[in-house]
Amino acid sequence: MLWPEAAALYIFSQMTFTTPEHLKHHLVETITSAFIAEVQATCKHKNNQVDHHKENNIRYPRVYTGRYIVHAEKRLAERSEVFGWDEPRFYPHYSNIVKDAQAQADAAINLLEQRVGQHMTNKEYIYKTDLDINYSNNLIEGRVYGHVYDYIADERTIEQRREETKFEIYIRMIWNYRYGENSANGHLTQYTQFRSERHGAEMEGKSAQKAKEDAARAERQAKLQAEKDAKKAEKWERFSKLAVQMEKWSDKKIKTLGQKIAEYDDTIQNLKHNNFDTSNEEHYKKVTAADVERLNTLRNDTRTWQNNMDLLKAIFDEGCDTRPKLVERYQVWGV
Repeated sequence: MLWPEAAALYIFSQMTFTTPEHLKHHLVETITSAFIAEVQATCKHKNNQVDHHKENNIRYPRVYTGRYIVHAEKRLAERSEVFGWDEPRFYPHYSNIVKDAQAQADAAINLLEQRVGQHMTNKEYIYKTDLDINYSNNLIEGRVYGHVYDYIADERTIEQRREETKFEIYIRMIWNYRYGENSANGHLTQYTQFRSERHGAEMEGKSAQKAKEDAARAERQAKLQAEKDAKKAEKWERFSKLAVQMEKWSDKKIKTLGQKIAEYDDTIQNLKHNNFDTSNEEHYKKVTAADVERLNTLRNDTRTWQNNMDLLKAIFDEGCDTRPKLVERYQVWGV
């Protein structure tokens, strides 16, 4: 008898399709064997080329072998016109081949589980799987059987519900290989094709695969939003300091421009006293006075912000979130 926790875990595991172990091992063994055979053939061809160059005294070029072939060198007693000091030999890099063959098998298994998941919901229970290998044509074929899982106290009602919601998922998975230049790795890559159908009770709601994809998408979006919020918070922390910084800056500018206006006044008085034209000086005085007015508005606002940061935050949220943008907002760029 299973304890409640163990029973819950067992039921949950049966509500998600997992590829049977014998199919996993068959895929790994088949892909690995084909991969090794392809690399061995390539190594044999390269070694034959080496022998041909050696027999005909033809200089052998340096070659790139990639991660699946070991380029071993034999040190020569005398320098050779064909190889130099080292004669090459080529051998399969078995550990890399096995590792990448496992990755290809894992990808195929993941696709198979996704395909089954497209035909069932996360409220349905798998009670039988008869997927098996068709050795004559590299097929995995068979059915996955299930029904809706409901916990109801009345045992007779449970049995009736299970019978009413029974379904079968027919799966046919075939795998082929791309070789040499047509493959992704230059030697051999496996690709799969599927045919799948659901018979029996119709599926209610989202498929398990769709629910899984939606959850993953929501998690990614939440992560991106959290990163975005963190960056915005960091940016606001820097921007909020402008309330004090811009008050000091505008105050300094106002004093500097006030001195300049006083100089314009003195110049205008001297020009008038000597009956000279003062229009240029009066124009520049007017422009400078307008700059002071805008700076004074900015300075007053910075003092308000220091007592009420919500007002500055509202400006920040509108998109005015950097010092250059704030300067542009108050039109005090060229001051």
